[in-house]
Amino acid sequence: MITKDPSIPETPVDRHYVEFQHHAIEFLVAQLIDFRKVFEGDLDESLIFLTLARYHLREERIGAPDNDLEYLPVHSLPQARISEITEIPRETTRRKLLALEKRGLIEKDAQDRWRIATRDGVPVIRTEYADYWRREMQRLLKLIRALKPYV
Repeated sequence: MITKDPSIPETPVDRHYVEFQHHAIEFLVAQLIDFRKVFEGDLDESLIFLTLARYHLREERIGAPDNDLEYLPVHSLPQARISEITEIPRETTRRKLLALEKRGLIEKDAQDRWRIATRDGVPVIRTEYADYWRREMQRLLKLIRALKPYV
């Protein structure tokens, strides 16, 4: 049995555990159902894609620093690093990367690193699967609204 350390203050999650768990699970299950459709039931492909998406979105949010001519984007990753992050074996990672590339969702750059495929500066997944991502944003807003009273 885990005993609570009395020196650690109770958090909103502690006080409203059931509410947080309910809404988190509702969100996660709906997301996984959509990911299953988009990635044709392949959890490894979805993890690899989402790993690349994390770096792409970080880059999109931050952008190049003003007047930094030596700025290099970091939204592409080598296969070995993707395997390390996802804990998917290297050979499986290689096969999944090639499958995602064949579907046009990712691409390899000149340094043999992988990144999200874009068309006219927009990730292909945003246009090819717009309905899924619109639902994702609606779900995320629903989750935020549901938990807002507790935080």
